[in-house]
Amino acid sequence: MKLPKAEDLNFNIDNYINQYIPPSQLYRLPYPISRFLGYRKSPERRDVGNLLVCIWSFVGAFCGLAVVVGVFNSSPLIQQDHPPLLIASFGASAILEYNAIRTSLGQPRNCILGHVISATLGVGITKLFKFRSDFESIRWVAGAVSCGVASGAMVMTNTIHPPGGATAVLAATQPNVTDMGWHFVPLILLGSTLMLLVGLIINNIQRQFPVYWWTPDDLRREKDVDVEKLSEGITTTGEKQPDAPDFSSDLYRFTVTADCVTVPDQLSLSREEVKVLEGLRDRLREQRSSRLHRRPSTTLSTGCISMIPTHETHSQSALTEPAIH
Repeated sequence: MKLPKAEDLNFNIDNYINQYIPPSQLYRLPYPISRFLGYRKSPERRDVGNLLVCIWSFVGAFCGLAVVVGVFNSSPLIQQDHPPLLIASFGASAILEYNAIRTSLGQPRNCILGHVISATLGVGITKLFKFRSDFESIRWVAGAVSCGVASGAMVMTNTIHPPGGATAVLAATQPNVTDMGWHFVPLILLGSTLMLLVGLIINNIQRQFPVYWWTPDDLRREKDVDVEKLSEGITTTGEKQPDAPDFSSDLYRFTVTADCVTVPDQLSLSREEVKVLEGLRDRLREQRSSRLHRRPSTTLSTGCISMIPTHETHSQSALTEPAIH
C-alpha cells in the first residue's frame, strides 16, 4: 500500500464543527456596540502605523494585566487557593492580544481555548505524575509532557496560542499552581476573558479587534444570502447600497416563453445571439406541444423579439423586431 505524502496528512476539525457554528450576527447590533466587538462596515485591510501600535500595545498590556491582578487580588474566593500574584503566561498573551492583534494566534478562539485546553491538560497530566512517590524529582518531566501534549492539542483544535504552552508548564512545575488543582482551570478562563474584554475596548479605538471570533472562513450558508435583497441593492450585511439599480425590473431581465422572447431595448443583439434565444423559444414550444400531444400550432408567429423601453414608465414598447433567420 502506497503511503500518503507528508503534506497530505492533514486533519482540520473545522471541517466537522463549522457546520454547527452560526455565522456572525454582529451587523444586526447598533454600530457603536458592534464596532467594539470587531465589526466594520468595510473591513480594515491595514493596521495603524507602528508608532500608534507602540502606544496602544503599551496601554493595552498595562490595562489588561492590571485588571487581571486587581480582580484576582480583590476576590476572597480566588485568594483562598493562594494563586500566584500574576500568572506569567498572561504576559505573553498580552503581546499577542494588544500588539499583534491581526494574527490568528491572538484571536479570541485561540486566546481563550488555547489557555483553557493547556491548563486542563497540564493539571490532568500533573495529577497522574503525582501518583509516583518521586514526583518532586520528576516534576520537570511532567512539565515537558504537559507542554508537548498541549501543543499537539492546540494544533488539532485550531487554537494555537503560544502562551498556552507556558500555562501547561506552570500547572506542572509551579508548586502553588499545582496545589490549586482543577481550580487553576477556571482561574485561567477568568483571566483570559478579562484580557479579551480589555482588548475589545483598547484595540477598537483606532484599530480593529478581533479580525474574527471563531474562524476566518465564511460561515454563511446559501440560504443566509437573500437573493431578493441582493437584487434590490442590499448588501449581505443588511445595508442598502445608495443609488443601487433595481435588478428585479424588466430593464435587466430576459424573458423567454414558448411564444416570444423579450429583452431590454438597450441591448443590441447579434445574429448569433438572436438564434440562441429563438432556439430556446423553440425548445419550449416543442415541450409544450409534446405535453398537449399535438404538433405546434401554425398560427403562432415564427419568432419575435419584444423590446422593453428604458424610460421610467417601464411600459411595454410597441416595437417588435422580427426574428432573424
